Formats: sequence, structure tokens, C-alpha cells
Amino acid sequence: MKNNATTTIESLPREIVVDILSRIPTPSLLSVKLVCRSWRNIAEHPLFVDLHFSRKTENNPCLILHCDHSLKNQLHALFLYPHNRNTEVGLVKKIQVPVMPEFDIVGSCNGWLCLFESLYKMKLFMFNPFTNSCMEFPISTLPTEMWTVFGFGFHPITNEYKVLKFSSIQRTGRFRSYGSSSRSEVQILTVGNLSWRSLGKIPYYPIQPASQVFTNGRLHWVNWPSRYKPGRELISFDLADETFREVLRPDSVTREWGNYTLMVIRGCLSAAINKHYGSFDVWIMMDYGVKESWIKQFSIGVYLPKGLEQDIDRSFRVSKFYKRSFTRILCGLKNGEILMEYRSRALVCYDPRNETFKDIIIPGIPNWFESVVHVGNLDGVDTNFSV
Repeated sequence: MKNNATTTIESLPREIVVDILSRIPTPSLLSVKLVCRSWRNIAEHPLFVDLHFSRKTENNPCLILHCDHSLKNQLHALFLYPHNRNTEVGLVKKIQVPVMPEFDIVGSCNGWLCLFESLYKMKLFMFNPFTNSCMEFPISTLPTEMWTVFGFGFHPITNEYKVLKFSSIQRTGRFRSYGSSSRSEVQILTVGNLSWRSLGKIPYYPIQPASQVFTNGRLHWVNWPSRYKPGRELISFDLADETFREVLRPDSVTREWGNYTLMVIRGCLSAAINKHYGSFDVWIMMDYGVKESWIKQFSIGVYLPKGLEQDIDRSFRVSKFYKRSFTRILCGLKNGEILMEYRSRALVCYDPRNETFKDIIIPGIPNWFESVVHVGNLDGVDTNFSV
């Protein structure tokens, strides 16, 4: 029977096999590669890797769960299967990470994670969690003992990955004010180059973590208020022309946007305005760059997940995620539901059509974590990206 099954698999026309495999979610494709040699060769071909990634919109994004308890930083990949009405059907896979005792995730883009070694605060890495490909970036000349924020993105037209580094001296007070000139110094690295370039000083101080999103070829952040600009602006950085811009918000509700975070829903730049006690108004920019296209899509009420009803183990208080006790909207799913993270301890799906909540309880999810929305890619380290 085994020989007959193998013969049947290998007798399928190659174009049919390629089409089928290209639609399989990344975690499952890693297992499919073990079926036979011909499938493995297909899955590792550069043209197939591009085809598979181009069909990413057919599947849900996965979540990279970053936890640092109990010994050292760990990563888990959580994939919720598409076209399934039961959101609790999924897979959790532990990821083997580079040898770093402590790290932060700068961002996720195009199948890659950017990791910042946070113990000595010197090194940056580009890491593919599904192929274990990893490269180390040159060290920036800007000091990291100062206030530091990073950004990471990829521009499909220029075909370049870029990393930004913001640095400034933090002062205390009612508003966050940095340096004598109230400006951040910015450097940029184009992956493949051996050195960082200076972009000078800018009057922005992005909030991180949990505020950076990448869409329409631009990185986006919520900006800290300053003495002269008390509102939290929405700023962007175009990876093509390397220019900072302000993204305009609706005039009628600008005052309401005092505390908000960013995400991407259905491919559109979106904002979740924190109202009170964990409730949100969700706005979506339907036509990117057009202020009038902002639409209040739905509201999310207060909810207490089952995972928050349990007492907290005292040992978890050593976690750097322990103090990040807020609720985040992560992304939209293929079935129309909204995926949310509650206080780094629980995942919940919200259905805006009938205003219902559903706890996600899948074996293998860490007890304490920070989620990063990620689209899997089987791309390895290309020689053109070597640094």
C-alpha cells in the first residue's frame, strides 16, 4: 500500500501539485515537505516560494507568541486554520530561536522578524521563524542607552528591507520631551549594506511596543505627545522615498483619539480608540491617504476572558510583559472576526456581526506572552541580503 500511495502522489501532474501546495498554510507546508522528495524539491524552489507567499491572503496570518518565562525568551507560532467556523482549531509550534538570552521583537514584515538583542542592546537580527534563517545586522553608531525605538519594513517596488533607529534623551514631566531641541535622531539601514545612514533629526517620538504597523509601503506609529504638540499624531515613513509624513485623522473626532493603537484590518490602516475599561471604537481608513475615508466600522464592548479569571503565579512577575496590562486588537481573520490579546494572558475572537466574544483555548499557548501578527514565508537567506 505504501508503494502504491507513493506512486499515486508522484504521478500527479506537476502543475496540479504546485497549485495545491501553494495554497497550503506555511506550518502545514513544512510537514508536507517530508512526504516525498519531489514535493520537497518543489517547496524549496525559489519560484514556488514566491508563489506560495503571493497567496498569503487566502489564509489567516499566524501569531508569533513571544514569552520570557520561566528561563529565557522563547517564540511560539500559533496558526488558526482558515475556512473553519471554529476558531479554536489551530496549531501551536515552538520555534527554535538564535542564541540570545533576551530579545525584543522590533516588527514582522514579508515573512521575516526583526529581533533586537535587549541584554546588551547592541545587536539586531533578521530572522525567519519557519526556516530558521538568520542574519546579523551591522551595529549602529547611535547609542542605545538613550530612548530608542526601531522600525522594520519591506518595500515591494524597491525590493528592499530597511531598519530604522530613533534615539533621543528622555526627560520627565507632564509631556514627554526629548533633548534640548525636542527632536529624535534617526538612522536607517538598507539590508545588504554594511553601514547605517543618518536621516538627521525629526520632531517625532514613536510609541513602542505595540504601535508599529506596516501597510501601503509605509511604516506607521502613534507619536508621543510633546510640550508643543499635546495630541498623539499618527505618523508614517515611506520606505521608497524615506520621508516622514503625518497621516491625517478625521476632524470631527480628533479629540477622541487621545489613546489609540494601530493595526491592519482587511489590508487597511486601522485604529482602535480606547474608550474605557477595555472597550474600543474601531476606525478603518478605507482609501489610504484620504482623510475623509476614515469610517467608524464597529465598537467592541467590555469582556473578561476566562484566562484572566485565574490567579497570577507570583513567578510571572519577573516577566517584562507583566507590566503591559492592556488590551490590544491584533488583526482581522478570514471569517470576519477580530483577533484580540488581553493583558498578555489571553486571546479572544470578537465577531462584530453579532457582537459576541469567544475565548481561544489551544494546547501549547504560553501562559504569558506578547503577540506579533506574522505572515509565514519559506524564503531563506539570499546571498543578495548578506551583511
